Amino acid sequence: MTGPSARPIRCAVYTRKSTEDGLSQEFNSLDAQYEACSAYALSQRHEGWTMVSERYDDGGFSGGNLERPALKRLLADVAAGKVDIILLYKIDRLTRSLADFAKIVEVLDKAGASFVSITQSFNTTTSMGRLTLNMLLSFAQFEREVTGERIRDKVAASKRKGMWMGGPIPFGYDVANRKLAINEIEAKQLRHIFDRYLTANSIEQMLPELAASGVRSKPRTTRDGRPFGGTPFRHGGIRHILGNRIYLGVVSHKGQVHPGEHEAIIDEELWDQVQRRISGSAKRPRTGLINVLSGRIFDTQGKRLIGSYGNKGGRKYRYYVNSTRDNRNGWRLPAGDIEQLVQNALARFLADAARLDSELGSTGLTETATNRAAQLAPAVGDGAALSTTLELLDVKVTIEQHNLRLELDRSRLAEVLRIGGLDSLLEEPIAIDNPVALKRRGIELRLVYTAPDAQPASKDQNLIDLVRRGWAAWHQLANDERPANPVERSHLVRLARLRFLAPDVTAAILEGRQPVELTARSLLRCSELPMDWDDQRHTLGFR
Repeated sequence: MTGPSARPIRCAVYTRKSTEDGLSQEFNSLDAQYEACSAYALSQRHEGWTMVSERYDDGGFSGGNLERPALKRLLADVAAGKVDIILLYKIDRLTRSLADFAKIVEVLDKAGASFVSITQSFNTTTSMGRLTLNMLLSFAQFEREVTGERIRDKVAASKRKGMWMGGPIPFGYDVANRKLAINEIEAKQLRHIFDRYLTANSIEQMLPELAASGVRSKPRTTRDGRPFGGTPFRHGGIRHILGNRIYLGVVSHKGQVHPGEHEAIIDEELWDQVQRRISGSAKRPRTGLINVLSGRIFDTQGKRLIGSYGNKGGRKYRYYVNSTRDNRNGWRLPAGDIEQLVQNALARFLADAARLDSELGSTGLTETATNRAAQLAPAVGDGAALSTTLELLDVKVTIEQHNLRLELDRSRLAEVLRIGGLDSLLEEPIAIDNPVALKRRGIELRLVYTAPDAQPASKDQNLIDLVRRGWAAWHQLANDERPANPVERSHLVRLARLRFLAPDVTAAILEGRQPVELTARSLLRCSELPMDWDDQRHTLGFR
């Protein structure tokens, strides 16, 4: 293996992190795992070990199953004979399941490949290492299952006795000797919340009143010492309080209610009045974020996409997802992007007098009808106007692989524009096609115009800042003393490569004309950035 004629052993690093926390940082857990494994491979260079250029990173994926895109790509490359050894920081980065481990080992054995855990004193390149690993995983899984059963049984038995079993301390209580004790100040505020709900028009009406009177959520501290809470209540917090049975002095567990050890704050009469109000209240107009395409948007198979939400950094994001939304490979489309595409398509159509005249079969639109069509076009960012237009024209949106199709009711459009001769109109809806492409960006899918000139500029500040840091890193390496820490020096070198981006690529990034899949994260992780500018453009998606 060490001779000059020996075949090189191709090594691939697999990294995983269960949550997405911290992945947006410039140097995160996945990068740390990759750097450590790369250094280990370098130490085995005398054995013929070489690193493949591809990175296999699963950020935000659990190790409890094999539904991970990077892992699937890695196993496919192993089966294709492109990888000989998988390098891991720890064995649990690959899997936490013995059954899944057996499937992975089967793929590795068929391909004559193996894997190495660099922080644990065994590897699967030897038979003894495989035996040891199987034994460890068997006992680890057995221990997890037994521990889980014991904990579940203990929690169930304790709750039957009315014991509070930990977790976030409910508003209105404190903890003393592992039991809930009434916090008189918060209890008074809690009773006010229940009383006020019976007289308020809505929870939204209560929120500014509660904030003005100094009612705040319970201050808490995370395990790492970071404070949070102590802020004005939001709708969800109040709704949770109004439905929490713990204020009746009981403990709920799997649909059963048991008398609790703690004192009640709310009496049963007030509780029943509030629950009747909640269950019997009429639906009110939503005042928060609204998905205006709900009920009108469909995928290629004719299945309706539904609205979904996500939170990151205190900010709420809207999506349209299909029925496989629990599958990471399903459709998860940012709502704002699609709504803007629909708005643009409607605006172009309603401003095209010739197209309108052709679709409605008239001999020429009057100036009045043209003005009505222009007024009907929703303004950019005006969700209420877009919703009104969609309702008036009964618009249906279908997302195809290379097309965004809008279908409008022809007779409704004629009625809105007050054009006569409705009996002679075609029955088929008006179809508006917009050539687009579905491109994956992380776990999201993005719709982008196929024609580059039609894609509006979208500046990515994180990407722009990364390019600036690349120039700063090059200047530091060229003019200052290099850091003694090898990891820090390696990171500077990775950044400094961005100094050699093609001028037009840099200009496109600064102007927001980069491909939608090019992000700060993907650019930084581009393991081999070509020096040839044409190759760069191809690698980064500009061609």
